[in-house]
Amino acid sequence: MKKSLLTLLVVLLGFTVVMAQNITVKGKVTGADDGKPIPGASILVKGTTTGTITDFDGNYSLKVPADGALVFSFLGMKTVEQPVNGQKEINVTLSTSTKDLGEVQVVGYGVQRKQDITGSIAGVKGADLIKQPALTATQAIQGKVAGVQVVNSGAPGSAPQVRIRGTGTILGGAKPLYVVDGVITDDIRNINNSDIVSVDVLKDASAAAIYGVRGANGVIIITRAGEKGKMKNFVRRLCWH
Repeated sequence: MKKSLLTLLVVLLGFTVVMAQNITVKGKVTGADDGKPIPGASILVKGTTTGTITDFDGNYSLKVPADGALVFSFLGMKTVEQPVNGQKEINVTLSTSTKDLGEVQVVGYGVQRKQDITGSIAGVKGADLIKQPALTATQAIQGKVAGVQVVNSGAPGSAPQVRIRGTGTILGGAKPLYVVDGVITDDIRNINNSDIVSVDVLKDASAAAIYGVRGANGVIIITRAGEKGKMKNFVRRLCWH
């Protein structure tokens, strides 16, 4: 009888210890920039697949080991790891990831973070353009942007034909719109490839909508290297006596 009671006591004590190891942690996840709650933030128990997400108000509730750790993450934000240490309330502030901010894409009306873009846009950095010998910028992007066809006619002095959406008319007129440093141009053969910072191709209608019907065949935006500064006037006089 005593042996049975001792066994039962050991089992109950072990069950109590196990129950005591798991606690319910509640808290709120907010953004460091504006202090607003972040809905949909992910909270995982470190080293496991157990987790939850924050509600519309940024609140969460999760059962975790008292000596465990929580990993907070959200797209575009820095991941934060927070030890529990027996705390029943853990509020976390997530800051914007500078790495994600650096990944921007040129669009028709400025620049956007890649993760915020819903249209079909592709880009090539200037450093990648000069890795292979090419006479023009259009030749340099050949094979570097999916869905863009560059065809050389072979005639001396002729510009390569670029097709973003294929041939759209009976006569084969499907030339894209070229925009260099915000200025619409017809020919980009005179641009030095070494001066190009990036080439961005706007493929679908939503991305090129700002250009209206002129962007119906796609838009190629070229950004060249340069520095902002005031315009300077240069005057030179030559006199003969």
